[in-house]
Amino acid sequence: MKHYFQKIFFSFLLCSFHYLGYGQKHISDSLMGLLKMDKPDTNKLAHLNSLTWRYYTTGVYDSAILFSGQALSLSKQILATTGDQKNKQTTQKREAAAWYMSGVVRYAQGNFPEALQNLLNALRIYNTLNNTAGIATTSNSIGNVYTEQQNYTEALKNYSLALKAYEKAGNKSGIASAYSNIGTILILQGNYTKASESISSALEIRREMNDPVGMTVCYNNLATIYYVQATAAQDKSTKQKNLDKALETYLTALTISEKADDKAANISSYTGIGNIYIAQKQYAKAEEYLFKAKETANGIGAKSKLVEVYSSLVALDSSRGDFKSAYQDHKLYTYYRDSVDNEETRKRTIQNQMTFDFEKKEAVAEAEHKKELESQQALAAEKSRKQYLVITFIIAGLLLVLVFAGFVLRSLRLTRKQKQIIEEKSRETEMQKDIIEEKHKEITDSINYAERIQRSFLASKSLLDENLRDYFVFFQPKDVVSGDFYWAGKLQDGRFALATADSTGHGVPGAIMSILNISSLERAVEAGVSEPSEILNQTRQTIIARLKKDGSPEGGKDGMDCSLVCFDMAALTMSYAAANNPVWVVRSALLTGSIPELIELKADKMPVGKHDRDSQPFSQHEVSLQPNDVVYTFTDGFPDQFGGPRGKKFMYKQLKELLLEISSLPMAEQEKILKEKFTGWKADHEQVDDVLLTGIRISGN
Repeated sequence: MKHYFQKIFFSFLLCSFHYLGYGQKHISDSLMGLLKMDKPDTNKLAHLNSLTWRYYTTGVYDSAILFSGQALSLSKQILATTGDQKNKQTTQKREAAAWYMSGVVRYAQGNFPEALQNLLNALRIYNTLNNTAGIATTSNSIGNVYTEQQNYTEALKNYSLALKAYEKAGNKSGIASAYSNIGTILILQGNYTKASESISSALEIRREMNDPVGMTVCYNNLATIYYVQATAAQDKSTKQKNLDKALETYLTALTISEKADDKAANISSYTGIGNIYIAQKQYAKAEEYLFKAKETANGIGAKSKLVEVYSSLVALDSSRGDFKSAYQDHKLYTYYRDSVDNEETRKRTIQNQMTFDFEKKEAVAEAEHKKELESQQALAAEKSRKQYLVITFIIAGLLLVLVFAGFVLRSLRLTRKQKQIIEEKSRETEMQKDIIEEKHKEITDSINYAERIQRSFLASKSLLDENLRDYFVFFQPKDVVSGDFYWAGKLQDGRFALATADSTGHGVPGAIMSILNISSLERAVEAGVSEPSEILNQTRQTIIARLKKDGSPEGGKDGMDCSLVCFDMAALTMSYAAANNPVWVVRSALLTGSIPELIELKADKMPVGKHDRDSQPFSQHEVSLQPNDVVYTFTDGFPDQFGGPRGKKFMYKQLKELLLEISSLPMAEQEKILKEKFTGWKADHEQVDDVLLTGIRISGN
């Protein structure tokens, strides 16, 4: 019975082997095209190996063998003709890959002696190159061959070597594969607890990697453990419980493998599910899944899997009493079993391993002999070298005085020449420094002059003092000139208007844009427009018309974000229109009866400039004010500044909290606190944008 379960489990080993080469399922036309144009070099080797692997992963084994054979022939041709060491190493690496792929294809066909021989050829080259990744993958695959032939000692030895190499290379996928294969051996040895732990470790890694094919292998192996434990159980309840767990786990594996189109894993799951249904006497379902397994195995030519499928079909036919079918299936089982596992193939496998071990020992002995000869040659060379040094030293001593004298004279001439060059370079550097300083002064003077011109466009202190009793303007440009600006003026209906705006850009481009925006605002006011929304509407038309002349197909899309407030201090009312920038009003605690309240006056979500909504008029709003209300207008520079202990933005929420906290203080003191808070928050960080924030306290009549 134990031998029967071992046979069942062999089908899952091929699934593990197949995983190592899992890739695209369709042959690339582009690769075939490249192959036709390739010269006989390492690039062509790479393309041949790619085609071999893709034919293997799609189950077209004959084509895979054809291309691997071409790769091996080409590698021998290149190695026989190349003299370049780098090209030689690249060729050897790709030759090893071709041997490896030839081995896995023959493994899938059930030709274990040739599979082992090819894999040992690959391992020999990888050892020569000290290629850890190649050693790991090849050792893992050699372990699979030994497992198929029930040589568990050699299998475990190779899996352990693979695990160490995978861990050294940091290859998570390989580590998981080695754990899974070690679990396989532990199952076959009857150590189910440790087997489950090893396979669970592999499954955890596959889940972390989101690797569906690897997860399928692990689920199939865990399901096999449950199945074997069920068949060994004496208690009916325990047996049924383990059968249910096995079926559930096989179905989980099948769901994943069908999505991934992993045919080898599908066969393992189909066979396992069929065996469970046989144990549960659900023969129709068992036949359905075993038929799927047989069809899929025939489709990809997997002889070793057909052994397990026909073994299960024999069990099914016998359980149903159909001994004629059982006999026919047993003949097919025997045929496929003998074709992949007989005394001759075992002898060839052992011979291949012995040949490899002998060649390895011979290589070590040859290396030691070569090392001894090199040591003797080195001693002789050292003795000769010392004699040569004595003679050379005597001659050198005689020539040293002459050489030293010549060197001193040459050094004196060279020193004088270098001194002249250094003095010349120093003069050139000084001249360049003077030119740079002069250019820097010209640029600085120009920017400072531009700043004076821009400031003349801003609202003057005398105008603000005349119309606002208690206010502050916190204005801190990122550079000398600014894209942010504040403008004020008297409207024809007697109200006082204040605009707080953020033009596109900052620095010199922003300053030029701000002058255009201010001119457009003043043009609208001079035309007699008195309502904030209409002022912004006409300003937008002026800006768009002006920027159409910039030479671009659609005209410039620059403009500004702006809040425009108009005060009627006598009536204690304020009308406003806002483009992207809101207006905040903080109402005194004396009026709210508890704590200060911040009222946010919303803005239209569009700029004053070209926009996909520039045909929509700006909204007009009227707000009643109370004595001691504080109206705040601002741009986004303060809340967008990075700083603080974690280098984050200041944010609007924190700005609201700060204004609520200081709103009852005198306006001059509020400005001082805001400046200190901004400077402290920014600290060593660069100022990211212009900063503008105004506050106006409403006084009673």
